[in-house]
Amino acid sequence: MDQSSKEVGTPVVGQFALPSHATFGLGDRVRKKSGAAWQGQVVGWYCTKLTPEGYAVESESHPGSVQIYPVNALERVA
Repeated sequence: MDQSSKEVGTPVVGQFALPSHATFGLGDRVRKKSGAAWQGQVVGWYCTKLTPEGYAVESESHPGSVQIYPVNALERVA
């Protein structure tokens, strides 16, 4: 077994910053526009081929519970 196979990767702080064109920032309060209710704070973002701008939202009602949604499913809470 070579040395490289024993190494464990270390995440780099700041490597996955929100894009400059992001609709919402980390900590913004948002809620789902329709369907099952979900309201909370943006705690992360994601990007896929089908969802070029998506957000991870931690529930205000159930701390620790996180759901992901595309930007068009969310609206800002005042």
